[in-house]
Amino acid sequence: MNKNYRVITIHGVRGVLAIIFVVLGLIAGFVISPAWVCMKFWNKYIAESGIVSSMNLFQGILLWAIIALSLYALNNNKSIIGFGSYPGLTPDQIRNILNRTKEADLKKRKEFQFKNLEIKKELETEQVKTEEQQKEKEEIGS
Repeated sequence: MNKNYRVITIHGVRGVLAIIFVVLGLIAGFVISPAWVCMKFWNKYIAESGIVSSMNLFQGILLWAIIALSLYALNNNKSIIGFGSYPGLTPDQIRNILNRTKEADLKKRKEFQFKNLEIKKELETEQVKTEEQQKEKEEIGS
């Protein structure tokens, strides 16, 4: 089990407001600001030509989405950030990994059983010693 995880707790109204503020900030930074720039560029250079009309912010968001998705599609997996882009394993490699983990698990179980057996023997010897000591005390007391 991976114990390197963090739990995010939200306490009260202030926590909810903080989360809303962070989400709105991310939306403003990654969606609305580039869309506003696209809208201003369109209205300044393309709409002034008189061929097409000017656009509003919603249309700027759509234009930004088209640009971002086009760049993503044309990138050909040459991105700096990768999400789970690891090379696949062959079935033989997977079997090898599973066999090694099974062997390690069996080894740990055997070690655990051996330790339990040693502890059990020690307890039995201590119990025998205490029984002998009690018998000696009874013999001395008689």
